[in-house]
Amino acid sequence: MQFAKLLCSLTLAVAAFAADAGIWKVAPPPPASWQRDRVADLSARRKALMDQIGDRSVLILYAAEPRNYAGDVDWPFRQENDFFYLTGLTQPGAILVLAPGAEKIREMVFIPHSNPSRESWTGHMITAAEARETSGIQDVLEAGQFRGFFTALIPRSRALIPAPAEGGVPSGPGGVPSVPGGGTDATPPTSTPDWTTGFAKPIAYSAKQELQLYMILPARPNAVEYRREQEFAGKLASVGAGVNILDATTLFDNLRRVKSQREIEILQHAVDITAEAFQRATAAALPGAPEYEIQAQFEFTFLRRNGHWGYPCIVGSGNNATTLHYQSNKDSMKAGDLLLMDDAAEFDQYSADVTRTIPVSGKFTKEQADIYRLVWEAQQAGFAMAKPGHAASGGPDSIQGAAGEVFKQGLFKLGLITDPKSDAQMRIWFNHGISHGIGLNVHDPGGRELQPGMVITVEPGLYFRPDALQNLPKTPEMEQFAEAIRPVFEKYKGIGVRIEDDVLITAGDPKIISAAIPSKLEEVEAGIAKLRQAIKTTPMP
Repeated sequence: MQFAKLLCSLTLAVAAFAADAGIWKVAPPPPASWQRDRVADLSARRKALMDQIGDRSVLILYAAEPRNYAGDVDWPFRQENDFFYLTGLTQPGAILVLAPGAEKIREMVFIPHSNPSRESWTGHMITAAEARETSGIQDVLEAGQFRGFFTALIPRSRALIPAPAEGGVPSGPGGVPSVPGGGTDATPPTSTPDWTTGFAKPIAYSAKQELQLYMILPARPNAVEYRREQEFAGKLASVGAGVNILDATTLFDNLRRVKSQREIEILQHAVDITAEAFQRATAAALPGAPEYEIQAQFEFTFLRRNGHWGYPCIVGSGNNATTLHYQSNKDSMKAGDLLLMDDAAEFDQYSADVTRTIPVSGKFTKEQADIYRLVWEAQQAGFAMAKPGHAASGGPDSIQGAAGEVFKQGLFKLGLITDPKSDAQMRIWFNHGISHGIGLNVHDPGGRELQPGMVITVEPGLYFRPDALQNLPKTPEMEQFAEAIRPVFEKYKGIGVRIEDDVLITAGDPKIISAAIPSKLEEVEAGIAKLRQAIKTTPMP
C-alpha cells in the first residue's frame, strides 16, 4: 500500500517542479563550454595527435558500425570513442584521415552522400556544412572519394577497395561501407582534390616503403568493434603494400588520460544528472518496491536530461548487493535490506560512475552500520592518496593500498579476518580494484601515476555472500580461517556495501565531483528521512 501511494504521487508529479528547493535538486543546464568550446577542443586534440605521429605517418579512423538486433532492428547508434574524440561526429559510415606531412589538406573527413530513400527510413544524414560546423574540419568529402585518395597513397591497395556501388545506394544501414575504405556513393563529387599534388610527401614515403599507417588495431582477439580495421590491415599486409601498419590505441590512451577543462565540465554535468537521479531513487526505495522501479527512476532522469545510462543499471537489494555486477533488477526490496545502486548518466558520450548503498527501512542496523562505516573510512583513506605522483594501486601510498590498510585493521577488529596483515584474507571480502579513469568510456584510459586533470573513481566495497565460507579453497589454512570467523560471519552474511565517487585530480587536494550525493552514514539516514517526508507533501521535480 505504501509503495502504491508513492506511485500515485510520482504520476501526479511528472511535470511539476518542487516548491522546496532545499529538498529536491534538479540538474542545471549543460555547461556553456559544451558547445562554445567544442571546435577548439577537437582541433587541439587533432593537432596533438598529429604532432605525435609525425610527417611520415597517416592516421585513418572509421566511424562505428551500426549494430543489429533481432534481424531487422538496429541498436541506437553510439559513435566509436576515438573517432568521436577527434571529430564530435555521430554519423555512421564516416572516415577520418589525418596526414601531418601533407602540403595543404592535413585533416579531412569522408561522409556518406545524402540518400533520400535511405533517410526516409533512418532519418537525417549529416551534410558537409554540418560536419564542418561540428568538427571544425574544413575538408569534408564524400565517402566514394576515399578510394581515390587511398589508392593514390598506396597503389597496391586498389584491388582491396571496391569501386563505389552503382546508383548511390548505401550498402548497409546508415550508408556504412561494406569494406573499410569502400565507397557507397556513385554520385560524382563536386570536386576532387589533386591527391598526387596535395599528398606528394606521404605518397613519396609510401613509395619508399617508409610510410606509417596508424589505425585502431587492439590486440584483443575479441575486439568486435574493430573487426573491419583488423581485416583490412591483414589484407594490406598480404598484398605487400609496403607500409608499416601501427596500432594507434596507445596514442589515444595517452591523450584521453588527462581531460580538458571542457571535458571536466561535461563530466560534472553527467554527475549532476546522476545526483538528481539518486535523490529520486532514494525517495522511491521503500519496502515492497521492485528493483526495476528504482532502475526506472534512474533511466527516466537520464533521458529527460538528454542523457543515457553510462552502463547497465545495477540495483541490488538484500543478498543481491553482494553481487558486483548484478543486473537482473527483478526482486522486491524488503524492510531491513540494504540497497546497492551503481548507476550513472552518460552525457554527450561522457560517463560518470557512482555507487551508493542505503538502508531500505531508512536506518542501518548495527551490523550494516559496522560495515558501512568501514567502507566509508577506507574511501576517505583512498581520497587522501588521490594526488599527483601517487598511484591508483600498488604500495601503501596508493589509493588501493591506503584503503586496504583500513580494511585489514577494521575487519580484524570486527573478527572477520584473523590476521591484520593478510592481504589474502582481506581480498575474500574486498575482491576488486578501487579506481579507474572515467570519460568517453566508463573505464577510460588511466595511468599508473596520477596527474592533474585525470578524473577517476574511488570505490571501495565489502561483500559478504551468504555462501562465501562454503566456496573458500579447500586448504587447511582456509578451513581453519572459516572455523575461526564463522560465528562472526553469521552476523554479517548477506551484507554488501560499495561507495563510489568520481574524483578530479588537481595540483593539490582532490575534488570530489560527486560529493553532492550524500555518503556519510549520518547524512545518508538524514537525507532518506527528508526525502521520504517531502514526497508526502511536495511533488518530485
